[in-house]
Amino acid sequence: MLYTLCSQLHTEVSDMPFKVSDEFVEENQVVAVLSGGTEAQFVDLVREKKIDLQRPIYLMVSGFSNSLPAALEILSFIRQRKGMAKIMQHPRDIIFPDPSETESLTRAPLEKVLKNEKKQRLGVLGKSSDWLIASQTDYKEVLAKTNCELIDIPFEEIASLGEVDPGMKGAEAIYERLKEIIAKYKLDGITLRCFDLFTTVKNTGCVAVSKLNDEGIPAGCESDIPVLLTMMACKKLTGEIGWMGSPARVQPDGQILLAKCTIALKMTKSHEFTTHFESGIGVAIHGEVEPGDYTLVKLSNDMKRLLAVNVKVTRCQYEQNLCRTQIWIQSTPIVSQYLLTYPLCDHHVLIKGHHAAKFWRE
Repeated sequence: MLYTLCSQLHTEVSDMPFKVSDEFVEENQVVAVLSGGTEAQFVDLVREKKIDLQRPIYLMVSGFSNSLPAALEILSFIRQRKGMAKIMQHPRDIIFPDPSETESLTRAPLEKVLKNEKKQRLGVLGKSSDWLIASQTDYKEVLAKTNCELIDIPFEEIASLGEVDPGMKGAEAIYERLKEIIAKYKLDGITLRCFDLFTTVKNTGCVAVSKLNDEGIPAGCESDIPVLLTMMACKKLTGEIGWMGSPARVQPDGQILLAKCTIALKMTKSHEFTTHFESGIGVAIHGEVEPGDYTLVKLSNDMKRLLAVNVKVTRCQYEQNLCRTQIWIQSTPIVSQYLLTYPLCDHHVLIKGHHAAKFWRE
């Protein structure tokens, strides 16, 4: 059976990424993930018993419209439930690699990575985005393991701005309101359910998130708590600003394209302001960073596994059908295989410099 998943936000999607035979579809569970924002649709298929997690699942993806990021979140959801799934990037991509080959990449984090000597207050402004199906966290566990208190903040705190100017003036108004919220709740970091801004204040949080990170306040998108915890750990261990990116394309040789619509300007060598990708509104940032040494980091949603690998940034690009900041990194084939077989969810964090050893050594 073949199912197709596509978000209403992605009006540019029109075709399947590639064709597979009718026989293959009849014999297997095949899900074409055509765009981002579709993860909850997959959960609905499971809930309706149209998809059986006890049987192998093939996730067809393209390199556009946040197809792969959505598939990575779905793959993580399946793996967390002991299911078997395979990301298909072309019609012959049907072999299930052994996930044990990538187990050495992720390990139990050291206490110094998790635990903060002083309690940290982290704001969650609006609940996690609906598509973060594999990124849910236990607030009590977070407090016990990291000494970070997660503070739920009603989205109305920012939606009460009402409709703002659609350009930079409105983006700055969102930033100023976030600064007020941070002061009001005495926060050390914040993550924001940013997609709801499109329908409430009619602009984006991209500039606000960028400016907060520039000021040393870890800030993330989509109310993704594991990414915010990862950014906090990166700042503590290395002092570096973290960039939250989604793997948009993954090549077997270890080349990976990361993309997101915001980035701290201190990380960039140049930047320009444009519109947000999925919504086409407001202000987003296309940033270009210097090539060189970087580290890719991610803490799992249950805080039991950590990825920290040294990589190289090779180049930046700009395509209209992806999130606006687009950075190619060179890792190793095993890192590519990790992403395509057993990723710690979709979003990962990139920091400047080679720092992987700091996450593994006392």
